[in-house]
This record gives sequence, structure tokens and C-alpha cells, in this order.
Amino acid sequence: MKNRQVQCSDGVPEFTGEDFFRPGESVYIHMSTEFPDFVGVVHKHKFIEIVYIISGQAVHVVGDHRSGASKGDLFIINYETPHAFYGDKDFKEEFISYDLMFTPDFFNLSMIDGANFESLGSSYLFNSLFPENQRFGPDLQLTGSSYNVFGDIFKKIYLEYKGREKGYIDIIRAYVIELIIKMFRKMDTSAQQSISYRQARVVDSALSYLRENFNTHVTMKDLANRTFLSKDYFGRMFRETTGLPVSALLQQIRIEQACKLLCSTDRKITQVAEDCGFGDMKSFYNCFKKTMGVTPGEYRNAAVQADQAKT
Repeated sequence: MKNRQVQCSDGVPEFTGEDFFRPGESVYIHMSTEFPDFVGVVHKHKFIEIVYIISGQAVHVVGDHRSGASKGDLFIINYETPHAFYGDKDFKEEFISYDLMFTPDFFNLSMIDGANFESLGSSYLFNSLFPENQRFGPDLQLTGSSYNVFGDIFKKIYLEYKGREKGYIDIIRAYVIELIIKMFRKMDTSAQQSISYRQARVVDSALSYLRENFNTHVTMKDLANRTFLSKDYFGRMFRETTGLPVSALLQQIRIEQACKLLCSTDRKITQVAEDCGFGDMKSFYNCFKKTMGVTPGEYRNAAVQADQAKT
């Protein structure tokens, strides 16, 4: 790192590529131990920084947000984002990280016209990896990354940069592209898992509500309103998760309850239908026979005969 930095009006040091990059280059990498005075200093920069934690623990501060950092974690810090890593000096391992810095033109593609990492999302190279509606904030963290996945790539970038053998910039460019592709593969997997988990929770809640209120007039709109989702979106999510639309699953629950009442009580069939939420006998009979293959009366008689046979 060269001995020059720009003081911004807010008093936070702002580094540019000239502070790190070799002449004619737009990429740089070092290990945090090479510049120990750089750790624990709030700063910002006019380039993209990707930090990968090799060992130890730290706290990463971005504005008012604080997050833990440990081995295997990866951080992407956007342009002009004030931040700092504060190493935990009491931890058994020293805090060490790889710090990779580059500007979008490092890829030598006339594809990025903005100063934000978000621009990569609309680029030709990465448009298949970024949904159009995906946006990044000032920083992004991937936790628990396998060292063998990201750490080895950082190590290869570091060794190429230090070795400066013929073609090293082209090789580093390829490694950085590999890193970003694998990084967003992990993001996509994590996002899908997160979405699946949230969907499961929403649908489980809806199923519990249906089981508790099957005898009332429940509609898909009611369930969607309870989850603050649109009717169409909730309906698709419910069907994808359960394999049935809301109306079919509600009927299934009602018929299950009707079977229990027919077997365990002597209520009239009309009362059973009403107690299970059916508005008229015709729909109850049609639904029951379609589901069970027999009428409610035939089902009850068969259950009575089965009980008598046991005694």
C-alpha cells in the first residue's frame, strides 16, 4: 500500500486504486498481517473489496451494523462504504484475512457503467447469476464458507500476484471470475434454502389455522391476508408445498373430521356436515363419497359393524 490517502469531508479516510494498484493494473491483494495498522481503522474506498477470513475472529462494523467474522466468512464491501474489521486479540488464533481489491474495469468488459457492485448484476458476464430484482446493499456477508472452496482460490490469486510471472494478470482475472461465480452459487443456494424455510413456516401456519377453523368459512384470501401475501402468490406457494390447492386440502381436513364424528358420536349426519363446515348436504355427500368411496351413512354402518366384530 502506498503512503497516500484522501481525507473526505466526513473525516473518514477514502482510498483509491492509486493507493494500492500497480501502474496500469486494477487489481490488488494482500494479507491483513502485511498491514497490521490497517486493521481496526474505519475507512472507505473507491473500489470493490472482497475479504476472506483465514483465521481468528473479528467484528466487522459497517455504519451502525456490527457482525461477527470468523474463519471461512467472506465479505463483499461496496464502493464508498465506511467499514472496519476489529480483530479479537483474546482469541486463540490471530485474526488474518485475504483482502482482494479491484474495480469493475478489471474484467476488461465495456459492461459496467456505474461505480457500484450492483452493476455486475446487469453485466453480460454475470446476468445469468443475478436476478433482475436482486440488489446489493453496501456490504454482503457469506458465513461458514468452506476454506477449500474460497480459501484455495484466494491463495492462488495471492501467489499469482506476488509471483508476477508472465500472464499473471490474466490468470488472476480468471480466478476472480471463478470466485464470483462460486460466490453467487452459494448465495443462490442460501437464498433458496432461506426461501424454502420461510415458505414452510408460512404453510405450516396456514395448515394449523385450517385444522383449528375447518368448521368456519375459510377462504384462501383469508389465509393470504394473515400472511401479508397476495392471494395468487400464497395460492401458488401453498400448492407447491402441499401438492394441493387450499380448497382441496380444506375439504380433506373436513372429511377427516367428519369420519371421526361419524365413528365416535351418534350425531345426525346433517349435524356432522354442519359441524365440519359444509354449507349444504349435497356438497357434503358429493365430497364425502368422492373422497371415501361410500356415503356418510354407509361409512358409519361399516364402522359400527367393525366395532361389533371386535367384540
